[in-house]
Amino acid sequence: MNHPLKLKLKILVAQNPKVETPRTLKPMKSDRLKSISKPRLTFQDIDTFTLYETDLTECKPGKYINTRARDVPGSDGLKWWIKYYPAGHKKGYKNCLSLFLHVTKPVLANYNFQVDGSSIEKSFTHNFPGEKSLGKKFTTHDALRPLFVDGRLSITCRVEFEIFVPNAVMAPRVGQCYERVPADVDLVVGTERLKVHKSLLSFVSPVFHAMLTNGTVEAPSDEIEVTEFDYGTVKTAIDFCYGRALENTSVESVIGVLRFADKYRINIQDQLEKFVSFNLKPESLAAALQYADESSKESLFNGCRTFFKRNVSDVTATDSFASLSPTLICRLLKGAFKPRTDLNVPRKDQKNGITFGLDAWEQRVIEQLSLDTFCDTCKYAWDCSRDNLKKECGKFFNINKREIINLEEFVKLSPEITNGVLKTAFDLL
Repeated sequence: MNHPLKLKLKILVAQNPKVETPRTLKPMKSDRLKSISKPRLTFQDIDTFTLYETDLTECKPGKYINTRARDVPGSDGLKWWIKYYPAGHKKGYKNCLSLFLHVTKPVLANYNFQVDGSSIEKSFTHNFPGEKSLGKKFTTHDALRPLFVDGRLSITCRVEFEIFVPNAVMAPRVGQCYERVPADVDLVVGTERLKVHKSLLSFVSPVFHAMLTNGTVEAPSDEIEVTEFDYGTVKTAIDFCYGRALENTSVESVIGVLRFADKYRINIQDQLEKFVSFNLKPESLAAALQYADESSKESLFNGCRTFFKRNVSDVTATDSFASLSPTLICRLLKGAFKPRTDLNVPRKDQKNGITFGLDAWEQRVIEQLSLDTFCDTCKYAWDCSRDNLKKECGKFFNINKREIINLEEFVKLSPEITNGVLKTAFDLL
């Protein structure tokens, strides 16, 4: 059953094991990136709920409260939440708090509960056979009472799931049969060379196949020049085609491989996009967003959007996020928060549990405002209802009116935006 009034859930950290928090949690497993060739991936998440002191006396033994369900991206529908019993999960524990983790599908879970600001914590490891709640008595009411401040305290659950994804992120193994056969073509990348088998290139890439068979310059040659990519990217892509495990590969490196695969039409995008989605961090989100937007990768963009929504403050604090165009930011915000008319979300929206942190990014947009960026910034400001940015656009228009009205991009803005800019500029005179 769900508590109708007293539960207040705030999302603190998601999918970002390196973000430091003020609490001390029991260390989970290593956060290094998983091999792309292995079918198991690790997903980490954190959730915090508020326990009210009145719950200890008003709830009966066996009565539980559920927190909001949280999705595990790329897990084919796995959800989890905390089930807590303020007066114990059975009569024998009526003076205790019992905590359980509930999952909706089979999964191996390592999880830790801790009372914020205290040393009270417990860790568990369970192999859930299916939809089930597992847990036990956490601590006594006597231990909790001194910790309540204004009748409430916070308890955090940190969870790590080991997810089995059959074939979803497996490298193609067919290339391994080539390892006993001498390579017969060089991929020339700048001053470096990478020896490869022509038959493998023809097998995985119709572009390379055409180069090697259709009377092109490369066909009779023992080398193919590769431009636009560095040697590391090309080697990583070819290693993946050969079925070699890519250990500790960064998200940025995999995005480079995705671009290489797009150019040469190598059908490995699905596996690599899943890898990127599973290993996103605040510092790498901008690169993933740019690739997903430029290449029309809707599934990857949706994964980036979900990660952003859970990590707004951490993402907007990065330098890489500051480099994104206002148009892309606007698309991201609309997808993440699905506003009907207004994206002017307050810093702490208790209803949605969102911590919003766009002010610093917008300040950098204002500082870099120029004739080249003006129209793009206006689109963002009016599409996303960012009042402060609208005023800055109005000020800039008043200073640069003659140049702006002759800009082709300004003429092509929608009537709503053009009228809005003109009205704002006039009101500021």
